[in-house]
Amino acid sequence: MKARVTDSNKAVQTLALDIVSRVATGMGKPFEKHTRLYALSVATVLSDQKAPVRAAAVQTLTAIATACEGVESMVAGITTALESQNPLQRSSLLNWLASWFKEHELGPGLDLNSWVAPVIACLDDRNGDVRKGAQALLPTLVAAAGYDYVMSQTHTLKPASRSTVAPLIQAARAAASPPPAPAAKTGAAPRATAHAKAAPPEPAAAPSPPPQDIAPADAPKVAPPSKLGGIRRKLPQGTVPRPESRSETPDSMLSSRMTSKIGTGLKRPGSTLNGPTRGSPQPAASTYAPPLIGDHTEAKRQRLAKDAQRWINEAGPTRKDLAELLQHQMEPHASKELISLLFSRDHNAVNDHVSGLTILHDFYSSVQAGEEKPGFPLESLQSICLANSDLALKYVSIKAHEPQSNLVQRCLDVVDAVVGFFQSVDYQIGDPEALCFVPTIIYKVRPLPLVLNARV
Repeated sequence: MKARVTDSNKAVQTLALDIVSRVATGMGKPFEKHTRLYALSVATVLSDQKAPVRAAAVQTLTAIATACEGVESMVAGITTALESQNPLQRSSLLNWLASWFKEHELGPGLDLNSWVAPVIACLDDRNGDVRKGAQALLPTLVAAAGYDYVMSQTHTLKPASRSTVAPLIQAARAAASPPPAPAAKTGAAPRATAHAKAAPPEPAAAPSPPPQDIAPADAPKVAPPSKLGGIRRKLPQGTVPRPESRSETPDSMLSSRMTSKIGTGLKRPGSTLNGPTRGSPQPAASTYAPPLIGDHTEAKRQRLAKDAQRWINEAGPTRKDLAELLQHQMEPHASKELISLLFSRDHNAVNDHVSGLTILHDFYSSVQAGEEKPGFPLESLQSICLANSDLALKYVSIKAHEPQSNLVQRCLDVVDAVVGFFQSVDYQIGDPEALCFVPTIIYKVRPLPLVLNARV
């Protein structure tokens, strides 16, 4: 049926779209496990020159979204469709998304970060319909991803284009501000931060931030010099652009900026986040900082429940949208050194990626061997490993198809170390976590050289 949706025969194609609509309507929400097969294919039909065919595709997208009670299961397919170079496809898809969100509220926890980059690119498109469609969808993205994160994605544009796009984002920020009614409760309701980003009351909580709030459009300009500039979804409006998960003092932030990428500046996040669990000042004085941070297994469970199937990567190089999503997920739970290596974009990025994988491998191997670190008992290190294992496996899944054999070798080393750790603590891996890497590893068996094939 998926092949018939894109059939060259228009009668067959239209009939296939109607069948998919009827099946989705009949199945209801259980159909969402099939959206990975159909979302992109149906969205591709929007590039057809015939208006009746495009109308049938729009009707099918609406039927799928209605049956699945939202577009959450369609996000990945729509992201790829938005990156198309066909202006008719992009404008039709953007207009459909804008009209959908006019009639339906944003679901709690709906992650639309992967849409931001392609929509920002559409704002600078030569086609007027594409620009209008992107502008119509912009308030929804600002409400879902946050003003700071959306603005930070404009750093890829040329200066002239950015000066045109920035006012549009600011206008969308104002259009997306009806939900800030609960903004006064941002401190008590963490889930409200996504909608409260645009609310001005937040700077009043501290004496220093107001100067930053004089020109909100400048906030994202602080972020681009960093390799982590794309990760700003959880920043409250008006604060200094630093990840809220890094509970550092101003002094520690200053020291971390002055240190090198591989230096003692990485100690502070580890000591701050993990210190309370031990109630001892020893970790602050320690020379060791773990590459992964935090032992909250609930955060891991929520990540896997939301996007486990996104990491089923059967072939091809690393997808940009998945890499950005994973970087966003990892930043609150990994050291700055590890993030900078795993998501390096330097001319020698492959070497950096291998180095980052080596850090992950050594960390899991040492914990598996029962090694304790200064200020970190073995039980604490085991909890950190369990709470963040999905992040390591997701990274393997998006990097295993790269052409460099040393990178693939290191990916397999990390899988060995993580699985060996699971065995050492008698941890039973669940289906969502297995989906993060097992399908990719299985698919990778065939094209691998004999030596690596045996490893797999």
